[in-house]
Amino acid sequence: MEHPRQHGFTIIELMVALAVAMIVLGMGVPSFRSLIQTNATATEVNNLATALHLARSEAVGRGVEVTLSPLSGGDWANGWVVGIDTDEDDVFPEAGEPVLRSFPAVDMLNITSAPARVEFRPTGEVGALASFTLLPSHCNNCNNRQRVLSVAMAGYVDLTRQACP
Repeated sequence: MEHPRQHGFTIIELMVALAVAMIVLGMGVPSFRSLIQTNATATEVNNLATALHLARSEAVGRGVEVTLSPLSGGDWANGWVVGIDTDEDDVFPEAGEPVLRSFPAVDMLNITSAPARVEFRPTGEVGALASFTLLPSHCNNCNNRQRVLSVAMAGYVDLTRQACP
């Protein structure tokens, strides 16, 4: 008498496959989380660099001084805005002053040092040196490091990475 051939896995084979899958996932998920945090930090740093480049190009293109400043309350973490301080009272933004673009608040960064504002002249130069120190909320000295955005007198923006404090 011939026994019918069985198809499928035994419970032992299934348990071994699940154990291997759990080990692989256990090693991959933390790396993936770190990658997501690093990319979120890079996105927010790039938004600030974009705002600096936009302010410089608008100043040169329009032939007027263009200001980059915190959106509200002097805290850069609340977001920032690029525009023209038309009444030249060093207070921007105010009602009636043109806003060229605003940027949202940041979630993944702590801005530990920053100027009160950055003003680009029609020549593309800045009125004063500016430096932003940006500390990721998940700073780990490997991939997600502290960043410093520096604006030279000529208006060029430089990004450096530093060890977490």
